[in-house]
Amino acid sequence: MWPELADKALSLSDESVTFADLLLVGIVSGLLDEAMEATRRGIWAIQERDADLPRGQLLQAAVAFRRRRKLESGQDLRAWLEARQLTMDDWEAHLRRSLAGRDLADSAPTPSPWLDVDLDSHAFAVDLASSGCWKQFSDLAARLWAATRLVEDPSPPSEGDVLDEAARIMSVHQELASFGEQWCIDGLRTLRTRQRALDEVTQSCATTEAVEARLVEHATDWMTFRFAELVLTTPEAANEAILCAREDDLDARDLAARTGLELIETFSRRDSVPVAIAALLDGAVPDEPIGPVALGGQWAVIWLRERDRPSLEDDATRKAAAAELLEEALDKASVGLIREANVL
Repeated sequence: MWPELADKALSLSDESVTFADLLLVGIVSGLLDEAMEATRRGIWAIQERDADLPRGQLLQAAVAFRRRRKLESGQDLRAWLEARQLTMDDWEAHLRRSLAGRDLADSAPTPSPWLDVDLDSHAFAVDLASSGCWKQFSDLAARLWAATRLVEDPSPPSEGDVLDEAARIMSVHQELASFGEQWCIDGLRTLRTRQRALDEVTQSCATTEAVEARLVEHATDWMTFRFAELVLTTPEAANEAILCAREDDLDARDLAARTGLELIETFSRRDSVPVAIAALLDGAVPDEPIGPVALGGQWAVIWLRERDRPSLEDDATRKAAAAELLEEALDKASVGLIREANVL
């Protein structure tokens, strides 16, 4: 079954990384456990339903799968599957497990009964190959490696901790037995050291000084708007609504009640708002109707509620700034130095 763990998965500059190395990344990070749970959940959900999924739902999932991977023709799909030694039946079974498991998420019982399901090794291998897990492992391996290029002499982990963890991993994951315990020890030592480097870089990108400087750069595009929308079918109807609101001194809720239309309350960052609306909100007076704005065949009247610049006091904004700084630093450290196998 694909992949052969000894095969090369990617190059990090002059360092060669095998699929076994990536599997170790998945184990250490917990991503492999999450993937196992997803497969178990899908198997359990299908058993509980005791019926096949609607064909239409399966077709929608297949179309979405192909679009995400740019598999535009049937030949593209067959080549993708062949490269991973998968059959059409394998692929459809993966889609069924994924859909069944996803449907279960909203009504999942507690504790999770699927955790006791025996893991079908073939189904799990298919899900790993089809769900993008190997790509996840690869991306994390690259991030960890890039971090070491930004930190001078990251501190290594305790040798005793590494030996104990290696023993546990080798006892559980028999598929790694052929690589030997020393391979596992060396790999763990490298991963834990690189994780410390990534933690250090993450902290440096989250300092108040670094975040504040990034927020100044994003003063406009990260501005937040809270606004209300009333959507009408024609520009004439929208203009009439604006005139009515102004002449009768009606606020947004009163006008919505009079027209019988739903008032949509929105809170969004400027760079996520349609350009035409953002341009109007930039100079709008709070609680004054503006528009009409064309919205894909319909027309909106808008009331600005609040307009705020990005602030250090907002946790979500701080995290977004720090995350952007981190990704930029890692990308800069690794640009042009990473080569992945095509199958990833």
